[in-house]
This record gives sequence, structure tokens and C-alpha cells, in this order.
Amino acid sequence: MAEQLTLTTPVSVAGYKVKRLVLNWEDAAIIAIVADDNNVRKACRYFGPVATTLMNQLNTLNMSTNSLHKRILERLVTDGQLPAGTVTGAPDV
Repeated sequence: MAEQLTLTTPVSVAGYKVKRLVLNWEDAAIIAIVADDNNVRKACRYFGPVATTLMNQLNTLNMSTNSLHKRILERLVTDGQLPAGTVTGAPDV
């Protein structure tokens, strides 16, 4: 089972999964596309210095303990782009 964000307080959906990640170094932009249980997609965006900082951090991360998808979902929750929840499941390999 792929990792997903299971919402603490489900609204119309129970969770989200990462579908696409775009890292645009040239224009300093990050776009993360997530989909809910009904496959309704949402674009979460970062621009400018925030995007550059996140991309630099991502470039040097040791992902042996947390997967990229888990890190993305947790960051989107922290930044208020997704509702609160817990990342469950195992990374796809």
C-alpha cells in the first residue's frame, strides 16, 4: 500500500496521496500534486526563496528513515496546505 496522509478529522475525504512533484530550479518553484480518496487533485505550490531553500534541503537529505512522499505530506500539513493527519502505509518500491 502506498503511503497516504490519513486525516485526523476526516471531512469529505479520509486522506491524500502524492501524485506528482515538480522541482523547477530555474524559476524557483515547487509544485506538489496530491489526490484525495476520490482522485480529486490539488496543487500545492511554493515559490521564490522558500522553494529554493526546500529544494536545497531535499537535495541533501538522507532518506533512509523517511520517504520522499512522507516528507512531502508532512510538510504540506505543517504549512497548512493540507488538513492535519498522520502518514500511514509503506513506501512504494
